[in-house]
Amino acid sequence: MPVDFNKLSLAPINACVVAEETASLWQIYAMLPPKRDDRLYRFVVTPLADGTFIVARWIEVEEIVHRLLRYDDVRDWTLVDLANYTPPSDYVEPDDHIAAKLATIPLANLIQRLKPAPALDRQAHTTHQARTARDDHPGRRVVVLDNSVIYGVVFEEPLMSGDVAADPFAQPALRMAAPSDEPTYLPETADMIYAEAAPPESQVDGIGGETADVSEPERSASALLNTLGGSGSQDDRVFNLWIEQRLVQEAEIVGGGRTLTRVVPPNEALSVGGMYTVNVNVAAPLASARVRSGGVEQAEEMTTAPQIEVDVRLVADVGYFKVYGIPQQKIIFPRGGVSKNLASFTIEPLKQGVGEITAILSLNQKPFQKIVAQVAIGDTALAALPAEPVRASGLTLAAAATTMSNPRAYPPETDASLVIIRETTGYTFLLSLGSGYTVARLNLAEKEIVDAIRRARAGFLDKIVKKLDPSRNVYAYQLKDTTIPEAIHQEVLRDLRQIGDLLFRALFFAPGSGDQGREMGHLLRATTAERELRINVIAERFAFPWSLIYALPFKPTDPVDPNGFWGYRHIIEYTPQFSARQPTAFAPEIRAGDRLHFGFVFDQTIDAQFNAPIIGEQRQTLPGIGGVTVTEYDTRDKFLDLLSRSQDVPHIIYFYGHAVSRSPGEKDAATGIEYGLGDSYLSINGEAVTLDEMNLYAGLDLDRFDSAPLVILNACESAELSPELYNGLVPYLIGRGARGVIGTEVLMPAYFAAEFAPVLLRRFAAGNTRLGDLLRDLRREYLREKRNVLPLIYALYSNAELIVTRNG
Repeated sequence: MPVDFNKLSLAPINACVVAEETASLWQIYAMLPPKRDDRLYRFVVTPLADGTFIVARWIEVEEIVHRLLRYDDVRDWTLVDLANYTPPSDYVEPDDHIAAKLATIPLANLIQRLKPAPALDRQAHTTHQARTARDDHPGRRVVVLDNSVIYGVVFEEPLMSGDVAADPFAQPALRMAAPSDEPTYLPETADMIYAEAAPPESQVDGIGGETADVSEPERSASALLNTLGGSGSQDDRVFNLWIEQRLVQEAEIVGGGRTLTRVVPPNEALSVGGMYTVNVNVAAPLASARVRSGGVEQAEEMTTAPQIEVDVRLVADVGYFKVYGIPQQKIIFPRGGVSKNLASFTIEPLKQGVGEITAILSLNQKPFQKIVAQVAIGDTALAALPAEPVRASGLTLAAAATTMSNPRAYPPETDASLVIIRETTGYTFLLSLGSGYTVARLNLAEKEIVDAIRRARAGFLDKIVKKLDPSRNVYAYQLKDTTIPEAIHQEVLRDLRQIGDLLFRALFFAPGSGDQGREMGHLLRATTAERELRINVIAERFAFPWSLIYALPFKPTDPVDPNGFWGYRHIIEYTPQFSARQPTAFAPEIRAGDRLHFGFVFDQTIDAQFNAPIIGEQRQTLPGIGGVTVTEYDTRDKFLDLLSRSQDVPHIIYFYGHAVSRSPGEKDAATGIEYGLGDSYLSINGEAVTLDEMNLYAGLDLDRFDSAPLVILNACESAELSPELYNGLVPYLIGRGARGVIGTEVLMPAYFAAEFAPVLLRRFAAGNTRLGDLLRDLRREYLREKRNVLPLIYALYSNAELIVTRNG
């Protein structure tokens, strides 16, 4: 049987720091969290060549360093040096200690805790074997692997947080046991040094339980400073994107010629027919760059590789540019350094106007960031440039590396990414299945896509939500009993298959799809039928009901295979971070501690509307979920106040009420009033809160939500709910600091909405279940046990790996 972590304490690898065997303590110190409270009890894991690992709690390292600083400055040592150290015969234990709970442990015993620990495979070994190996180690710890990759540390240790003294890594020089102004000689050395006086008692915390202000030293954000010899400069590396013009004249040099170039300033237009290069590198910010995207710093902390390789894929609007040469290249940079090369792409402007250039950055074949530059071609186009012609979105490199190293990350062989870029003549689809991109340019107008979605929504409403059960003369899916009769279910499956098939054909087998679109459609059909995938959709303003897609070919008389629907077979996540104004750094984890905080936003008028306690029952149900605290927001003003906060924001914001979508240019048939996207609204206690009002009273200029909440939008019986709502609301919420949204893509029957969301919330709040798994499994469960297909229209605008972790 595999190791059961419910019976053992596990520190997952994303809660540890992995350091190379040659890393100095100073370098490890720079890799740890900047706040001392956050780093003291972290495990540092160092792989050794013989397959064993040194595993140290950082507080133990501080204690050992503190005791040895009276004899030698050991902060340049490695963990291996520390583990192999033997105290001298005249060593005397000090009277003061870093941690009171370590005071009674002799130095030799502390060093024994650093003895190399074995590694066990979580699948090949049992819980008993893991416990035995842990207990046999002096530090009571053992490393657990998953397919040869570090999964975490199993440990048993009574050491908990408590009073601590000053940080030995904050001391500028050696600190003696008996400081003096006279020169002092250290044992076993002929060098004379001057001791640094110990800090006054008022500056040391941990005495008598009192906490004092011990200032932290200025620390680097990555291993760069230590790698380069401890320079005091800040790690400010970014991804730079800039454009150079190739000049006609050539300079003669020995052995050949060299084409001269010049950097094109951001405020200068390109010329039709000119030849230009688009360059991307990793370095300090370049003044001439059109886009400077941060988030490179700290990336090295997440990998032990000697260098990082980032793939850069260039997509230029074919209506304005022709691209020459290889469209995908690598930029490579060593740990703590700038890139060794440039990713350089040659482009030629074809006509005047504003064209768009997009660079997709990928790590291990997985896209994590998009850099976009809108470029004027011809001087007259400069006036048409938007106020913000350049932007970067997605994840920072450090966040991407953290996500990929997470022990709960989906296996790489299941990962599929679909990047969709809108152009003047259609869309470019880039499909990654782990071995580079397959590209399809689809000559589809936005109106065609919107029409396909409208038909699917209308079909779902008419054929499923409003499905009549003639035996009872009721709408089968709008009853309090959400179990569907078998005969109705089979009819609905056939209707749903037709809806899903038409959606798939509208993209990949429409007249404008072309050969590339058809080839991608055939590839997706084969791949999605062959294995279960985690499909990551990266698209701006392209909210599409992917879970409804039915990709299997069929005849009308064939029985419906539920695995043909993507929402039942696969985990589908929209990536909302690519709608934000800058790269985000959310870890896929909500750390709830003992209590998970729910914010319940609702429209009390629904109970009167349905003459049933739909809201009332949820107000009773939610507080009954274990380990949860619920705060209610039942008025417009309370909701706007919640949105305007930056502190004490709930971990999860759950909305149950009406939502109305407005499309740009939409006109009210009765009044003739023209609406825009900002007129879309949510209703709280019968009062509308429009998207424009959210931006007015709780704008993106405010500090972001401190809790990075997940927002669950349960819009029941809405007059209108279209992708336009998510095109406006999701970027707003991400901009405010939300980590993601779960929402319905079609109006949801009130009773089902009130039943389904609390079930999802209860299971997610219990912890250690990936959100993507939970949503897919609940869809399957409702299909299997209640013959109900409604969960298919809940869409995940969030990292599917998101989990709740709790103390204990």
